[in-house]
Amino acid sequence: MQSKRYIWFLTLVLVVASSVRTWAGTYLLHPSAFPQEQVWFLCPFVSNDTSDRIYLRLSTTGYVLPYINGRIAIRSSIWPSRPMNKEGVAECVIDVTRLVKSGNNVIALWYAPVVGSKQVPKGMVSAEIYVQHKKRCEVLCDSRSKWMCHLAPAISNFNGEDYDATYPYNSTWKTTQDFGIDWIPAAVVKPMTNYPIIPDRSLRPCRTVVPERQVITDTSATFYLPQTLSGQLRVTLRGVKKGDVIRINGMKYKCRGGYDEQFFTRFSIITANRIEISPEEGKPMPTSMNIELIQLIEK
Repeated sequence: MQSKRYIWFLTLVLVVASSVRTWAGTYLLHPSAFPQEQVWFLCPFVSNDTSDRIYLRLSTTGYVLPYINGRIAIRSSIWPSRPMNKEGVAECVIDVTRLVKSGNNVIALWYAPVVGSKQVPKGMVSAEIYVQHKKRCEVLCDSRSKWMCHLAPAISNFNGEDYDATYPYNSTWKTTQDFGIDWIPAAVVKPMTNYPIIPDRSLRPCRTVVPERQVITDTSATFYLPQTLSGQLRVTLRGVKKGDVIRINGMKYKCRGGYDEQFFTRFSIITANRIEISPEEGKPMPTSMNIELIQLIEK
């Protein structure tokens, strides 16, 4: 009987150990960001040989969009998939050989936190670029390299995301030319606690849904979807001025004043049967509004 209890206890320990792990390596964070602020990380690296396969290894407690030389390095709309904002570490390895050039390169990460995270007060992300040679692995860049960071123009919240399109780095932050006086060195931490691992699953587009009818007044607009749906929301606006704030289903979008500009929930999924849009009090409505809800599938 005692041996059976021991075997049962050992099995339980192995099951628990398989669901958590002790973080190894170092993680990046913005030293002064608030818990729900999104962050850009950027680091130059050099590749002298592109004849072998080059890989990017990512690990994060939140959501990440990776870029190599300004080109997105992942084919998913949202990585990782976190049903119900599930907390945990997600890890993946991506082949980025086609994106890396011989000579100087730059990797950029757009990080967003998990809303309402209680276990991690500040989100973390770890990245490593390495060349897989026949007999060895050559690291070109990792979290111990000289990373810089900057607050991104968006804040994650329970409604989705607030976005400031007037932010000065929106167009060229993926290149090192943006290394100005307000970029700061990223903090490097090595967490000392266990944290659950979530599966390496991502969300990809499956179809785009548009409203079936709309009601527009001088102060608001309501767009009715065919039914209650979940997905990323993309709103294209026209006829707005720089600095105008448009409210979209409880989220705020600060306009850059372009001819056509888009609000897009990059890291969040909304669930709704209608989309409500309104400007600040006393401000005119946009002259044109195009609504799209992009439904996603987990892969």
